[in-house]
Amino acid sequence: MKQEIVDFLTNKKILILGYGREGKSALSFIQANLPEADFAVADQNEIQIDGVRTICGENYLEAVQDYDIVIKSPGIPTHDFVPDDQLFKMTSLTDLFIRFCKNPVIGITGTKGKSTTASLTHHILKTAGKNSILVGNIGIACFDAIDQINDDSIVVFEISCHQLEFITASPHIAILLNLYEEHFDHYKTPEDYFTAKKNIYKFQGPDDTLIYGDIFGHASREEISHLPMHKIDLYQDIDIPRESIHTHLMGDHNLRDIYAAISACEAVGLSLDEILPTIESFRGLPHRMEFVGEFKHIKFYNDSIATAQEAVISAVKALGGVDTILLGGMDRGLNYQKLVDFIRNSSVRNIILLPDTQQAFQRIFNEAPFSQNLIPVKDMQEAVEMAYKFTAENHICLLSPAAASYNTYKNFEERGEDFIAKVKEYGD
Repeated sequence: MKQEIVDFLTNKKILILGYGREGKSALSFIQANLPEADFAVADQNEIQIDGVRTICGENYLEAVQDYDIVIKSPGIPTHDFVPDDQLFKMTSLTDLFIRFCKNPVIGITGTKGKSTTASLTHHILKTAGKNSILVGNIGIACFDAIDQINDDSIVVFEISCHQLEFITASPHIAILLNLYEEHFDHYKTPEDYFTAKKNIYKFQGPDDTLIYGDIFGHASREEISHLPMHKIDLYQDIDIPRESIHTHLMGDHNLRDIYAAISACEAVGLSLDEILPTIESFRGLPHRMEFVGEFKHIKFYNDSIATAQEAVISAVKALGGVDTILLGGMDRGLNYQKLVDFIRNSSVRNIILLPDTQQAFQRIFNEAPFSQNLIPVKDMQEAVEMAYKFTAENHICLLSPAAASYNTYKNFEERGEDFIAKVKEYGD
């Protein structure tokens, strides 16, 4: 694979667009394998790299027109600066990796559940003795793993919508878990987001496999039925008895993730008898219905990853006994009617509203009678104070925000860690 990528990039003028994790990985690859390459790194922030041409500042995106190939980092939106006649230049580490990798690649995407599914798939394969390599949106740039790949390696690749935008090949095994409203601050239209996600199977052929879940409403059954690959519907084609799966993961949504991981592992040659014993030892990931602890007779759960309302609904259903929920974050103009309707008819009594979506939630709640306590707060500290004040003993307080964290935090992990720290601080 490495040589094929080198051959593709040779004699091309290359722009590395964005100097985050993937940009740094692309730079390392070019410096190690293409020492004579004509290339530059462009980033909005001022950066200095010894011996490397850099293009920085607010006009850095204009450099695209001066290069033959643009290796784009995932987080940079393209709709505002890339003319249609320049799109052919755009690629990414994900595109190059999938295009030239000869090993089996299990690509996993979806609005929610992709990290859990990718990690569980990797865990099953490793525990069953396979040479599994986990890369992608999970935090490991795929190019950083190229030298670890042997003839018997299986690559488990968590792929975000941003990583899927400019791919020209699809993984041999594609998992599309679900499609919900998300990332509309990045895309011009909701359809642009859904189209990016569906790229995971766009280039599959008859020898490939598509495993899919809750995607209808954004992809028709007729559309799926005409596709050439082998298809597995997680709601209709799974006949594994629920009682045969022993797991620490709670909820029907996690059961679908487990089915997806099982189906992928079967597709690369494992038997069900090899797979099932490995699942119980998987403990789940932080910030996903993570049990923080019981303090002052209240059980606290951290579900900071839940930025879509469907994920919040799944968490409340899975846990049961949720008395208080912490909602809110960056206001992206989403319609929360579905979540509000669910909460109105749930056992949740206390709704603590974090900035900046407070008004959006209050407006929808006030459109009809409701029995819950709406408690607007200014920050996480006040939110946790109110949780201790209002949550009934022997019940659950759940952080499951239904909103991104970027108005206050760097990411959902930082938000979850802040919640955990304050729960423990006030629980002493």
